[in-house]
Amino acid sequence: MTTASAPVHSSQIVSGGPPPEPGTLTELFFDAVKKYDKPDAMLVKRAGRYEPISSAEILRRVQHAALGLASMGVKKGDRVGILSENRPEWAIADYAALTNGVTDVPIYPTLPPDQVAYIFNDAGVIAVFVSTAAQAAKIAEIRSQVPSLLHVISFDEVGAAADITLAKLEQRGAAIETPQSVEQYRANALSVKPDDLATLIYTSGTTGNPKGVMLTHNNIRSNVEVTRCKMPFEASDVALSFLPLSHIFQRMGDYLMWAT
Repeated sequence: MTTASAPVHSSQIVSGGPPPEPGTLTELFFDAVKKYDKPDAMLVKRAGRYEPISSAEILRRVQHAALGLASMGVKKGDRVGILSENRPEWAIADYAALTNGVTDVPIYPTLPPDQVAYIFNDAGVIAVFVSTAAQAAKIAEIRSQVPSLLHVISFDEVGAAADITLAKLEQRGAAIETPQSVEQYRANALSVKPDDLATLIYTSGTTGNPKGVMLTHNNIRSNVEVTRCKMPFEASDVALSFLPLSHIFQRMGDYLMWAT
């Protein structure tokens, strides 16, 4: 794995402006919910029309998924994969991991099983979120080759190819939710430090095996803050998630819109 270069600070871009304060993606998530509480924080296309998903619903689902992960023994510092096309569940899985202090490992949904196995072994992935039956089948094919992999969580119903669905993981988290567990969850989430590892993003491997680029919370958060200085958005603006969310540019763009 390789370490990312130092983040560009706004003082290097905006003449005379101070660099942004170091921050985390967990703070970004909670702050946006509190500040904006939008009824249409995300839009998802179903049956030919875009349906809104509110900030409150996303917060609830992230919290339940995070509590569910913790109940399965997934803890701070662990690595969790995300093998999925762009969809709201991708962001929910991402925020659930990040707010648990977990490092997530996004995988391009077009990768063949052998490359997924290599990345999972290199990163030491203990759980993976998969989107569809096709993606779950890839994991089923290589699961015996990845001894660290303990949990397969699917967005869709995929039968025996997954251990649990995201919906059931959320139900598991909701069942153990108490004021005390929520308070502890929030405290743990906000204890994440700017220099903590947020994600491992693997290179294409065109010159050898893929290498995991280590990105901290502040590596990404500082880019969001710099972009906000140069590209102002308003609450009425809408962005289309077009590049794969496993690509850091699209992922940073989604964080930017969420934070705005």
